Amino acid sequence: MSVVWLLVAIGVLCLAQAWLFALAGPLKIGYKRTFSTSEAYEGEEIELVEVISNAKLLPLPWLRVESYISQNLQFHGQSDLTVSGGRYHRSLFFLPGYRRITRRHKVKCLKRGYYKLESVNLSVGDLVGIKHASGSRAVQAEVTVYPRLFDIGEMPTESLRWQGDVVVRRYIQSDPYLVNGIRDYAAGDRQKDIHWAATARRGHLQVKTHDFTASPRVMMVVNVQRDAGQWGELGEQEAEVIERGISYAASLAAWAVSLGLEAGMTTNGDIDGLQEPLYIEPAGGNDQLRSILGALAHLRIHRKLTLPTLLEQVEAMLPGGMDFAVVSNYWDETLEMHAGRLRALGNTVTYLPIPQAEGDRAAS
Repeated sequence: MSVVWLLVAIGVLCLAQAWLFALAGPLKIGYKRTFSTSEAYEGEEIELVEVISNAKLLPLPWLRVESYISQNLQFHGQSDLTVSGGRYHRSLFFLPGYRRITRRHKVKCLKRGYYKLESVNLSVGDLVGIKHASGSRAVQAEVTVYPRLFDIGEMPTESLRWQGDVVVRRYIQSDPYLVNGIRDYAAGDRQKDIHWAATARRGHLQVKTHDFTASPRVMMVVNVQRDAGQWGELGEQEAEVIERGISYAASLAAWAVSLGLEAGMTTNGDIDGLQEPLYIEPAGGNDQLRSILGALAHLRIHRKLTLPTLLEQVEAMLPGGMDFAVVSNYWDETLEMHAGRLRALGNTVTYLPIPQAEGDRAAS
């Protein structure tokens, strides 16, 4: 008989806790999810921060948080975190009453891109599973992952030669608008550089001296085609060479900005939300670098137009005096013809082949 009463008591307790659980409002909990930073580089580790609060006296015996997250954001192993198929993330834990907890998950950014988490599913239940509830919550967690930047030792010879040429031209070209002093006239000086007021004061010819220009302006041209005939999407393995090209272009932009040069970028690839081909006017500064890196993060490896067509548009759009670096997996006579037209306008055009991967270099 005592066993029967014990079972009855247990049943009453189970029903009572289920009733209290339902009365308290199981999904009246606070939830917030953010990344520790809005910007990161490919290969870097960041944190996904969750803040969960229970404003009620009654604890939540179990709380399950589920969400879909790109497989390009790799979570470190945790005892209360399960990852299924590289995309489905589930964590289960106990939440006491009147408690707010902060959970930090280590996340490695495996690939450039823009990642936005918009919703999570929360499930809660009582101790024995009589009552449970679930619902979706909107969240705002986003991070832009920039392409990986090459170390100087990874830069190919063609790039180092081009970079050296750009630096040399910077310091041998004077800017007619940047006057930094006067000096005596010498044979070969231009008449328009004569400073007539100083000449009158000193009684002999004086000419203006000029500071070095921050030009040439560097324009990266990123080709997302593996070869001239390729049109649609590439397979994952085929796209690796273009991914290296994107990192290559990002590295050149970072190098140019670090020297105080003006850098810009254009590409024949597709970027979500843009109807026309991307064109970033050359400018200097860290904000400009972020604009270029952000565009490369959003770039899809899908051809919007051919590279010759892009160069033709650039020719009609831009003035002379630029240093074009064409980052491409191939070069042919048609591209050389368009490069010649740009050179005729006073630009320099250099073809920079995409560097080979480590395995490819070893095989060759």
